[in-house]
Amino acid sequence: MNKGKHTKQQILATALNVATATSLNDLTIGGLATVTGMSKSGLFGHFNSKENLQLEVLEYAQTIFIESVIVPTNQVKLALDKLLLTIECWLDWYQSQGNSCIFVAASVEFDDQPGVVRDLVKKRLQKWLAYLTEMVEQAIDEGSMRGDAKQIVFELYSLYLGSEHMAWVGFEDAQHSRFKLALKSLISRHQHN
Repeated sequence: MNKGKHTKQQILATALNVATATSLNDLTIGGLATVTGMSKSGLFGHFNSKENLQLEVLEYAQTIFIESVIVPTNQVKLALDKLLLTIECWLDWYQSQGNSCIFVAASVEFDDQPGVVRDLVKKRLQKWLAYLTEMVEQAIDEGSMRGDAKQIVFELYSLYLGSEHMAWVGFEDAQHSRFKLALKSLISRHQHN
C-alpha cells in the first residue's frame, strides 16, 4: 500500500470512529480536520465534499465488515454452523473501529433523507439481509432448520437491533447475553431435532 493510500485509510478509520461516536450526518471535513490535525484543504483534496466523505466512510466500513464477518466463515461447510459463526462475528464486528454499527445508526439517521447516502445504506442492508436469508435457506435445504427463511431473518435482525439499542441504554451487556439467549430460543424453535 502506498503512502497516500495508507494515509487515506488512517483518515477513514478516524472518520468512522467520529461518525459512530456522534453521527454520520455530523461528520464534516472541518470536524475531521480538527480531529486528525490535518488541514481542511488537505482533507478536501481527498474527499471533495461532505457527501463523498460519508460515502467513503460507508465503503470503508463495508470493507471492514466483510473482513470481520464474511471472510472468517468462508471455510465453514454446514449452513447452520456458518450462520451461527456469522452471527457471532456480526455481534462484534465494529468494536475495533467504532462505537456502534455505522449501518444501523445511518439507517435510522438517513431513512428520511433522500439521496445517495441513504441509497447506499439501504442497498448494504438489503444485501446483508439477502445474505442471511440465503444462509438460512441453505440450512433449511440441508435439513438442519425448518420454517420460513425470511421470517427467521426478520426475527434475527430484530434481535440484533434490540441488542444494539438495549446496550446503548444499559439493558444489554457487552457480551450480548440477552441477544444470545434469545438467539438460542429462535434457533431451537426452527431447528430439526
